[in-house]
Amino acid sequence: MSRRLCVWDHPSFGAHDPGPGHPERGARHDAARRALSGLDVDWLIAPRGDGDLAATVHDRRFVDDVLASEGRSVAFDPDTHTSPDTVDAALRAIGAAAAAADLLDRGVPSFVLARPPGHHATRDRAMGFCVFNHAAVAAERLARAGHRVVVFDPDAHHGNGTQDIFWERGDVLYASMHRFPFYPGTGAASERGAGPGLGATCNAPLRAGAGDAAYQAAFERIILPAVRAFAPDRVVISAGFDALDGDPLGGMALTAPALAAMVRAFAERWPTMAVLEGGYDLSRITEGVAATAAALMAAPRADPEA
Repeated sequence: MSRRLCVWDHPSFGAHDPGPGHPERGARHDAARRALSGLDVDWLIAPRGDGDLAATVHDRRFVDDVLASEGRSVAFDPDTHTSPDTVDAALRAIGAAAAAADLLDRGVPSFVLARPPGHHATRDRAMGFCVFNHAAVAAERLARAGHRVVVFDPDAHHGNGTQDIFWERGDVLYASMHRFPFYPGTGAASERGAGPGLGATCNAPLRAGAGDAAYQAAFERIILPAVRAFAPDRVVISAGFDALDGDPLGGMALTAPALAAMVRAFAERWPTMAVLEGGYDLSRITEGVAATAAALMAAPRADPEA
C-alpha cells in the first residue's frame, strides 16, 4: 500500500540559468520531471514566497541583497551565479517548501523539485550553487508549529548552510552523510552543535568512493540511533543525488535503491517530505528521484519505532 505524493514544480525552476558549462543546469530539472512522469503523483504549482519567509532562516540584509538582484545576472561567489529568473525560482523554492511543510501536518508527503539547490546557503551567504535554503525553511516552518524536526541530508557535499542555521537549536536535528574531507570543508564528526543545540547536529563523514555497505553501516550505527534519541515527529529530506555512482562531482558509489532504503526508513516511521538538492549526472538524477519518490509514498509501519 502507498500514499499519493504531492510534487511542487514551476517553470522558473528550469529557467534558472547559472551560465554556460555550469553543472547546475536546467536539464537537471527536466531529468527530475521525467522521473515522476509515470508515477501516481499530484502536480502542484510552487507558490512564490517572499522576503519575510526567507528571513525566517536568513539574515534580513542578505535577503534584501538577493531580492535586489531580481531580473539581473549576478555572481554571489565564484560558484553561485544567477540569471534574471533566479530570484523567482529561489522564492518559489522556499514557498513550495513551506507549503509542503504545511501539508506534512496532515500526513501528506511532498517532493519539491527546487532549483537552485539550497543546503549550502548559510544564514547570511549564498554559496555552492545555493541561494536560499529551502530545506531550512521547511524545517523552521515545522518547528514553529511545535514539531521536533529531522533534516536528513545524504548529498555528497555537506550541507554547511543547514548546519549553520540550526547550530544552536535543540528542536531541529541536522543529520548528514557526506564525503569528507570535501567541499565545503565542514562536516567532521566532532561538529555537534552548540548551546541548546549541542547534540542536535549529527555528521557521518565517509571516505571518497564509499558505496552501499559503508552507507548502510553509517546509517544504522550513527544516523538512526541519533534520530531515535532525538524523537522527531517530522522529517525533511535534503534530496541530493551526487552521492550516486557515476556522478561527475560526487566521487561516491551509492546506488539509488540503497538511497531509497534510507528515505523509506524515515517515511515508514514519520511524516516525511523532500526538497531537491544536488546531483549532476542526468540519468542518475532520474533514477534517484524516481526511487526517492517511491520511498516517500511508503505507507507508515504499525511499529514506527522499530
